[in-house]
Amino acid sequence: MFNRVFRATAFEFVTPMNSRNRPNIQVVSHGLGCLDGAVAAAVVSHFNPQSRITPIFVTNNDTDRALQELKLAPGVQNEIWITDLSWRCEATAVHLNQLAAAGARIYWIDHHRSALSRANAPEFRVEFAGKVLSEEFSAARLAYDYLRQHRAVAGTGESEAEFFRIVELADDHDRWVHRLPESARWALAVQALGAHDSYRSIIRLKRATLSAKLAAAAKAGETAMRLSLERARATLVEQPLPGGLTLLSACCVGFSSEVAFELYRTRRQTVVALFDLRTAGVSLRRSEDCTVDLSQLASSFGGGGHAAAAGFRMAELCRAPAERLALQLSEKIAVGNP
Repeated sequence: MFNRVFRATAFEFVTPMNSRNRPNIQVVSHGLGCLDGAVAAAVVSHFNPQSRITPIFVTNNDTDRALQELKLAPGVQNEIWITDLSWRCEATAVHLNQLAAAGARIYWIDHHRSALSRANAPEFRVEFAGKVLSEEFSAARLAYDYLRQHRAVAGTGESEAEFFRIVELADDHDRWVHRLPESARWALAVQALGAHDSYRSIIRLKRATLSAKLAAAAKAGETAMRLSLERARATLVEQPLPGGLTLLSACCVGFSSEVAFELYRTRRQTVVALFDLRTAGVSLRRSEDCTVDLSQLASSFGGGGHAAAAGFRMAELCRAPAERLALQLSEKIAVGNP
């Protein structure tokens, strides 16, 4: 369920036009509940109001599959935007180059250290029409700055300032800056509502204020986060590491960044590893004084991310609870005490 690729129906997100020659833009962005991924897709839509936009939200582990499934619309200009994501298979580069040779203009915007560190790898040898790789800002802010430079501003005056405020909120939360207090509520809203519906809501906003639907989602997210934190505290395992480090591992049910923050905020030199029971992924976070590069740690398990926030998947973890349960039950059954 949670690895599903969400494809928005294209006609839902375009300015009404009668022409059948609208440019076709597919945006493959990080999801499924990522504020930065949802806003990055909204940025592409914002600067292309006359285009047919199809947002596709995927987890990191689904990126290769989603990109290799992309097809072009016949008879129109095609663009592909890959935002807040990277990929690992050379076959993906082959497919993207085939699409580029067929006329597609392909853009890549990412800010994850794991992507920047291997930007020259074979899987990234693609004929990009544009590429921005930088840790300076989040993907949404990088996409906004790039499109503002290369395309006409969609709004004017106050409306443009309001949209840019949403971009700033995504940047503030995704880089864990938190100079904008309301960014945390926006992130909770997107996690609770999901990237697909959040994107739909965001592109309709006239002001940088949560709509009724997003506000309700934020409230639900606050409740769900507290429950996830309770689960983490109930399953917490603390392990000392060399060099004065501490590893905290636990299970959570979504909201990994918020849960990890609550676990490490009163600690020093701490790495938090959360196994998300909802997505079956592992999220890594660290206390502010910790210098462990989590992007490198996650990359060693086939994942990636930032120095202070990263993630990966470990297939055997999904079986661990069932195996432990089977062991405990089999011992009881074997001695005739079911």
